[in-house]
Amino acid sequence: QPRWYQAPIWDAIENKGYRKVLAVLPRRAGKDITAWNLAIRQCLKKICMVFYMLPENKQAKKVIFDGITIDSERFLDYIPKQVIKSINSQELKISFINGSILQLVGADNWDSIRGTNPYAVVLSEFAYMKDGTAIMDVISPILAVNGGWCLLVSTPFGKNHQWHLHMMARELKDWYVLF
Repeated sequence: QPRWYQAPIWDAIENKGYRKVLAVLPRRAGKDITAWNLAIRQCLKKICMVFYMLPENKQAKKVIFDGITIDSERFLDYIPKQVIKSINSQELKISFINGSILQLVGADNWDSIRGTNPYAVVLSEFAYMKDGTAIMDVISPILAVNGGWCLLVSTPFGKNHQWHLHMMARELKDWYVLF
């Protein structure tokens, strides 16, 4: 059940059809819980590949793959066991019985997703990704062709690539921006 300030993110993707969502929220606002559940839901709705990216691969493992919420629930336990085909802890990849794949990746090796075909990408803590603009340049054409979506969630971090994207996106009708 999303909190009142998480619900607009869910609504933008699930009900309003936004394909580009930027949510800048403070620490402990539950950004990853919201984004993780949207990623899982996407894997259940359509056979696809979803990438969940954090600034570093080791951070993706700590925060999500091995992560435990404030309510003492493991992030992986949000995925119903009956829909999981396999979990590869080396590749941080969850394969679903319907053929979907949800994989955690680090922005420290973002170029490794070049040539892949994701339907959805979550960029968690986007403001802290060293090559945020380059990452967007790689995934945007893929998502445009696939009709997929991108969710960027982060805390603010000065006037960097996220700030510039925020300034631009709030003026564009195809972006949903929550600040």
